[in-house]
Amino acid sequence: MENEDKPCCAADALRRIRQVKINGIMTGITMLDQSITTVRAEGLTSDTAIREALMKRVKVYNYVPPAVENHNAEALMEEYRNVTRTNKQ
Repeated sequence: MENEDKPCCAADALRRIRQVKINGIMTGITMLDQSITTVRAEGLTSDTAIREALMKRVKVYNYVPPAVENHNAEALMEEYRNVTRTNKQ
């Protein structure tokens, strides 16, 4: 059930923030690890599909200004690749 992933309260959401460098600036992304796990489970193979799915999930919990959306997507893909590479070893 998808609702099991959602934080129960603001304090729980704060515990689920991970810092990621976006366009040279450390930025807190809420629910990033859970978003990556969900997207990986979808079994998507193209970078475009993965990138779109990541952005869709992350935007549920985070405001992403349109002017920096591309920078966010690049950083999310880098994190996704790092997690994927680490879990294959």
